[in-house]
Amino acid sequence: MIAATLHFGSRSRRESARGAVRGVRRDQARGATALHRSSQSRPRARALARTSWELRSFAFAGAFILASFLLALLYLSQITGLSAGGYEMQRLQAERDELRRQAALADVQLARLDSPARIEAQVKRLGLVRVARVFVLSADALQAKK
Repeated sequence: MIAATLHFGSRSRRESARGAVRGVRRDQARGATALHRSSQSRPRARALARTSWELRSFAFAGAFILASFLLALLYLSQITGLSAGGYEMQRLQAERDELRRQAALADVQLARLDSPARIEAQVKRLGLVRVARVFVLSADALQAKK
């Protein structure tokens, strides 16, 4: 009886010993009762299962939201790249058209400068005369002079 009246903290020595024995018995019996658990004796297990289910559903919802966000981000990056590519294509097409226009202008100018009428007018302006006879030297004549 003296053991029942001695207190260590809030529990008596006897209650502490009972708790220790119960803990040992509980640990020993756990292996045997793991297959034979009833829902009435384990309200804590039900609470843990409910909490576990809530955590799983929260994790699933979070993963779904994260995946949706990543897909939206991928979609936006693809659309932005496509739009930038379209602008680049328009710029290059405009540059090509300008170069084609310049090439056509150069062809017209070349045809105008190469025309025989223009060359005749330029000859008269410079005061050049047409030669009646053109002298051509052969390579043999040049070799003989050396």
